[in-house]
Amino acid sequence: MSRRTARKQAFLALYQADVTEQPVAEILTRWRSYRGDLDEHAASLVAGVERELEELDALLSEVSEGWPVHRMSVVDRAIMRLALYEILHVEDVPAEVAINEGMEIAKGFSSEESPAFVGGVLRGAAVRKLGSNKVEHG
Repeated sequence: MSRRTARKQAFLALYQADVTEQPVAEILTRWRSYRGDLDEHAASLVAGVERELEELDALLSEVSEGWPVHRMSVVDRAIMRLALYEILHVEDVPAEVAINEGMEIAKGFSSEESPAFVGGVLRGAAVRKLGSNKVEHG
């Protein structure tokens, strides 16, 4: 399975956990019973986001001026948590790739304005954590 498909699975699981306010483990168990196996990379991403949630939300709140995480759309929040986790914790994924993938998911699942919002917030977070020399503007 491609990483793009794994990211989409991870996004869907994170979104469902957020909307239903259920633990990720329950969502993944239900996923497997209804849809079969979840990609191993997707499961790893979901577990990582859950583990680093406080750090991710704190950074998203810092850089999304005027938009506390709890006020963001659930779709955008799940997308940004996932992409930011990849930026900060998945070594073989360049920041710009994670940002672009987040924007692509936003194009398919969120509002017309969301890709620009998601990209701007993620780019700001990546620059803050990694420095501008690690984040290309695409």
